[in-house]
Amino acid sequence: MFTYRDKQSTRHSRIRSFLKTDPFVAVILSAIDFEWTVRRAILGLSGLPTKPIHEIFKSERSGGLSGLQNHWKKLVKSRLGSDLASIVPNWEFFSNRAFGLRNKLVHGAEGRVTPEHAGKIVDSILAGSVAVANYAEANNATIFGKKIRRLKTR
Repeated sequence: MFTYRDKQSTRHSRIRSFLKTDPFVAVILSAIDFEWTVRRAILGLSGLPTKPIHEIFKSERSGGLSGLQNHWKKLVKSRLGSDLASIVPNWEFFSNRAFGLRNKLVHGAEGRVTPEHAGKIVDSILAGSVAVANYAEANNATIFGKKIRRLKTR
């Protein structure tokens, strides 16, 4: 559905288009977009070759918000000093309510969500994606439009 070549604004427009017809899908897609954006930012910001980072993603728990936070802390915060919670706007709402709903939907604890409620959640999650992408850009890592591939440590 999405590729690294897509513009972030295009991705987010497609995700928001589901709010009226299938808000459940919009929430899930927004969470996927956030997780993808954070992984790409980690690849671009870590300063390490991409192959070992991909191996870390495969071997260690990297799913969900806590897995992403752990990888960010280990691979980005240690290098640049900012943790994920300081980058994503309104972290308390984002981590508890927005990703909380994502978790309930994915794991079957809730089966539906209204378009109004989903809109607030999607807005929060996509704002997190934008903040992470902006942070990456500000630190010379482009995560959209090109492959991220580093073969050797700089």
